[in-house]
Amino acid sequence: MEKALRKQLIEEAKNKKSVMGVLSLKNTLTGKQYIEGSLNTDALVNRIRFSLKNGLLKNEALQKDWQELGESCFVFEVVHIVKRDEKLYTNYSKEIQKATTAVIAQQIISNGLLYNEL
Repeated sequence: MEKALRKQLIEEAKNKKSVMGVLSLKNTLTGKQYIEGSLNTDALVNRIRFSLKNGLLKNEALQKDWQELGESCFVFEVVHIVKRDEKLYTNYSKEIQKATTAVIAQQIISNGLLYNEL
């Protein structure tokens, strides 16, 4: 790889801000969802997808459905984004935890179909 291009890509990677928020993995056949929050939703998608593909996810119901139905029956979606506040100190872990709880509560109220253990 050309040195200038390599340097540019490294600089872009350093400056890229991760998306913080709440992720939903939805079973498109049943409507059932797995909801989890993270400081880096892209990394969370990669971790969950890797775990599911290799049979390592601890959520047995979700793992079973993934193996029986296949990846094509599931959709990853960021359902809530936690915005950065550059001026103030913010405990983003707490903000994500609050947002995750709110999304789970909303899902329970709307249809109650969750893979999450409560």
